[in-house]
Amino acid sequence: MIRNMILAAAGGLALAGCSAGAEKTAAEAAVTQFHQLLDQARYSDIYAATAPDFRQATSEAQFTDLLQRVHALGNVRAANQSGWQVNYTGSGHLVTLHYTTQYAAAQAREDFIYRVADGAAALVNYSVSSDGAGAGQAQAEDPNTAPAPDQGGKGAGDDGAGGK
Repeated sequence: MIRNMILAAAGGLALAGCSAGAEKTAAEAAVTQFHQLLDQARYSDIYAATAPDFRQATSEAQFTDLLQRVHALGNVRAANQSGWQVNYTGSGHLVTLHYTTQYAAAQAREDFIYRVADGAAALVNYSVSSDGAGAGQAQAEDPNTAPAPDQGGKGAGDDGAGGK
């Protein structure tokens, strides 16, 4: 009996780990697409890929202003993930990804939070800081929708080893 309960618990943890991996992969693909669109100055396309609550809280003009300041750093040369975390909330699975991004003219720290559902990732929070572009943040209005980029939570990956 106890053996069956242990096996059931281990199986549940294994499934949760697989789910976190798939959600993380979807969010990573969304960051890659974000950077590709940013390099092409396709700000409207980036805005269209945000979550509805993001669009309610942040106008396209506000977000475009932030993206233009980031794009002024030049095209992305390299984006290295420095940490990640998956949080399970009532509003969906939130994946936080931390990046150190080298643009043509400067380096930036970027934090992305995506809500992932059915394999699709929608941006709910983006923050960036750089000596070249200053700092900026755009996010969904409800603070319960997405934790601040540096907060912890239930999930996997933010283990101090870069989530790898």
